[in-house]
Amino acid sequence: MVVSLSVTPLGTGSTHLSAYVRAAAEILDEMGVKHKTGAGFTDIELDDYSTLAEMLRRIEDRLASMGGRRVDFIIKIDRRMDEELTIEGKISKVERR
Repeated sequence: MVVSLSVTPLGTGSTHLSAYVRAAAEILDEMGVKHKTGAGFTDIELDDYSTLAEMLRRIEDRLASMGGRRVDFIIKIDRRMDEELTIEGKISKVERR
C-alpha cells in the first residue's frame, strides 16, 4: 500500500515545520520503510496496517518530545489487493500517458 501522510504539530509556538518534518522522516528511516517527501505530503510504502499504526505512534511520540502538544495527521491510503503498489510505479504510470 502507498500511504500519503501529512503531520502537523500544534502548540509548538512556531509556524516553522521543517524540523518536525525531518523528525518524522527520521522515524521512517529508522523503521526502514521506503518514502518520498514532497511539498505537502510524504508518500510511504507499507505492507500492513500494523506497521502504519506503529509508525504513527512513533511520530507522535517524537513530535511530543519536541514540544508538540497536539498532533494533526492527514492520511490517505491507496491499497490494492490485486497487485503491489509502489511510489515509483504510480508515478511512472502517470508520466507514460
